[in-house]
Amino acid sequence: MWRIVILGALLPVLGANSAFGFACIQAGNGQCIHWAQHAATVDTFLGTPTRPPLANGTATWDQNVMSAANDWNTSGANFQFTVTVGGQLFDPCSSTPGTHVCPNTGPVGNNPVIFRSNFCGMGFGDILELVNDCWAGDATILNAPVFVNSTVSWNAYDGPLQFPAGQPVYDIRRVLLHELGHVLGLDHPDAHGQTVAAIMNSHVSNLDRLQADDRSGESSIYGGGGSAPSGSSAAPTSGCQVDRRPAAPTVWLFVFPLCAAALLWSRRAGSPGD
Repeated sequence: MWRIVILGALLPVLGANSAFGFACIQAGNGQCIHWAQHAATVDTFLGTPTRPPLANGTATWDQNVMSAANDWNTSGANFQFTVTVGGQLFDPCSSTPGTHVCPNTGPVGNNPVIFRSNFCGMGFGDILELVNDCWAGDATILNAPVFVNSTVSWNAYDGPLQFPAGQPVYDIRRVLLHELGHVLGLDHPDAHGQTVAAIMNSHVSNLDRLQADDRSGESSIYGGGGSAPSGSSAAPTSGCQVDRRPAAPTVWLFVFPLCAAALLWSRRAGSPGD
């Protein structure tokens, strides 16, 4: 039986860092979901903005996918993203028989990054981006398409979140950095009762780069040189530090034929002071 999880986007909040609290997405066997080969290829179809260059100097949205993937590649863990631009797009929302290992995902190993105004007919609500992870019973990830909400305002920039004229313009690079963390198997530490500085928290914040907690989470799944917290076990592909308390109340569980979907919702960024 396949397992599928839809991971929502982010909210803007502070990020205190009192302890390491990274969390992985767990399969039914208790293991962290993971890529068996410690590698995944992401195909980006985001293209070029209407008025390039973007604020960080990049000419395309796709360059920001590459930049975010490179941050994970150089974190010290034994995991590698490969990013390709364009090529053949297997629509995750297609109903073509025999092509989808999980609903709304596509073929095995196919991980497109695409702009969409909805998630396969379902509205995004307050979600900025989401990843639809699909994995097998042994916790190996089969595919993980990334849906980017095309109805919100995007740019690419470093530093604090920007609210020109009081309205948010989102930094696509930091949000992609978060979503690629879901692609490799990480969950939201703050949704598991942790209080840490992490790009993987469910809230967009002024953080725009990986934090020590994020690097430790990746290394806990795949091994490598990331600094694991003291007193934790970092066994590759066999589980990582997970808070097993009940998830936050913003989680709903839906049951579909041959799969289970845990929908983790987050509101998008509001104006300063919200």
